[in-house]
Amino acid sequence: MIPDAIQTGNYGIGAFFPLIVLDPAPCWQSQGPGATPLACTEETGQLLAVRWCAPEALADQAPSVLAQAAAIAPPAETLFVPETLAAFHAALPQHTSLIALTTSLVIGPWSQRPGRPSTTTRPRRHLTAYLAPAA
Repeated sequence: MIPDAIQTGNYGIGAFFPLIVLDPAPCWQSQGPGATPLACTEETGQLLAVRWCAPEALADQAPSVLAQAAAIAPPAETLFVPETLAAFHAALPQHTSLIALTTSLVIGPWSQRPGRPSTTTRPRRHLTAYLAPAA
C-alpha cells in the first residue's frame, strides 16, 4: 500500500472519487461491480485499490473511512491469497469497495484533485459604474 496517500481516481467520465492503492503492482483484474478483483500472474495495467463510493453529502467522511480500510488491510504478501482478499473485501467499512483500476485512472493526491473546493477565496474585482455627467 502507498502509505498515508489518499489518491484521486476516476472512470474517465470526469467523476472523481477518493481511493487508497493497496497494491501498486499492475497485476489485478476486475471481475465486475461488487466482485472481488482477481490477482493475475501477468501485468494487466490495473492496481488493487479501495475506493470511496458514498453520496456526495458524506464526502467529508471519506478520509477517515479509507484510513480505517487501510488499517485492516492484510499484509501485501497475502493479498494474492484469494480467501484472504475475499475476507478483507467482506470486512470493508460501509461506502467502500475493493476494485481493480487501470493505472491511468489514478490521477494523483485527493487533496489536489481537479475541481476541488478552494480553501481561499479570490479577491473580488470592484467595477466602478460609469455615470454620465449631469447636463
